Amino acid sequence: MLAELLRYLEYPFVRYAIVAAMLISLCSALVGVILVLKRYSYIGDGLSHVAFGAMSIALVLGMIQQKMYLVFPITTVAAILILKSGQNKRVQGDAIVGMVSTGALALGYLLMNLFPPTANISGDVCSTLFGSTSILTLSKAEVWLCVIASIIVLI
Repeated sequence: MLAELLRYLEYPFVRYAIVAAMLISLCSALVGVILVLKRYSYIGDGLSHVAFGAMSIALVLGMIQQKMYLVFPITTVAAILILKSGQNKRVQGDAIVGMVSTGALALGYLLMNLFPPTANISGDVCSTLFGSTSILTLSKAEVWLCVIASIIVLI
């Protein structure tokens, strides 16, 4: 049984998935407690909507293969802005996340409908929202991006 498990580790995509999953779970465990205590429990969902809006911008610009070079920085900047603006006494925590989330999702839908990349836009929206990729399809560059992001989070 152990031999079969070790045989799976010979495949690079399995090793990439294990490394990425371990790094993501470590960072999520450390950051999650802080976010819940500061009333930002909704930020994961909100940033996924920001990433959807950024992905729509990337598709409009024709950056289909390089979309992560636009999605990652926009989502990171949005997270920083949400955390900074959440310190305001008028609008705090999850309320600001909800406003940014709704705006980004609306922008994403608007761009996908105004500039459809293909004739079957509903399929593209569903695959973008609910995922058409797996952790098993990570490239080496995406794993390195995960390593760098994890180091930044841990520091």
